[in-house]
Amino acid sequence: MATSDSSAHPLVVLITGPRGVGKTTLCLRTVTRAKDASYACAGLLTLSEDDRRTVVDVRTGDRRSLTASGPTSVPVGRYLFDPDTLAWGAGILAHSTPCDLLVLDELGPLEMAGGGWAVGMDVLREGRFSLALVVVRPELVAEVLERFPDAWAVEVTPENRDNLPAWLTGLLPPRRCPSP
Repeated sequence: MATSDSSAHPLVVLITGPRGVGKTTLCLRTVTRAKDASYACAGLLTLSEDDRRTVVDVRTGDRRSLTASGPTSVPVGRYLFDPDTLAWGAGILAHSTPCDLLVLDELGPLEMAGGGWAVGMDVLREGRFSLALVVVRPELVAEVLERFPDAWAVEVTPENRDNLPAWLTGLLPPRRCPSP
């Protein structure tokens, strides 16, 4: 399944940039390229759809609405999140490795405070992947880099976003041919 081994050093890339620049689209395009090249991909993508958030399991394509309302909803910025979807996503992250490409979209204020998908930080520390793409708001990059000092931070801009999926996919280790 995954090509990661104990001799390989996993790479964590923080994907950052202003709202609406295409961070999630970049991750989705990178996953598509990696899957097309037979890499094992796992993790979570959070899509914006008509001012609502939908979470997608990268491995299976299963989807759940993250945006909710009601007394049990978890307030995060201007959104109210469904606690069941947060738990579902945490479970996916906890069981997402080993894999070649891990996606965590996003590591935000909720996670930095120990909630939401904070388990994703444990998965990153375990390092049972070759490459991890972690979406991080610009204002949290320094804090995330304190926790993961070997991570690379890549700012997505309108000028570079179309070229980044190929570059990121190129960071994955070469596929090995099976032994005869």
